[in-house]
Amino acid sequence: MSEIVIVIIGAVVLVGGVILYAVISTATGLEEDANQNYIPDWIERKFPKIFKSSKDLD
Repeated sequence: MSEIVIVIIGAVVLVGGVILYAVISTATGLEEDANQNYIPDWIERKFPKIFKSSKDLD
């Protein structure tokens, strides 16, 4: 049971870290974000199925 808790905590930390990086990097101007959704454009282009509702995908 404790292994499941450790995996869940690890997954939350990993996903939270990615979201935190995306917000901080676009807010400070380190990454380009043309549509102002706090997700860097290179991530939107790399994973189009996740962001298929995005209007600015190439």
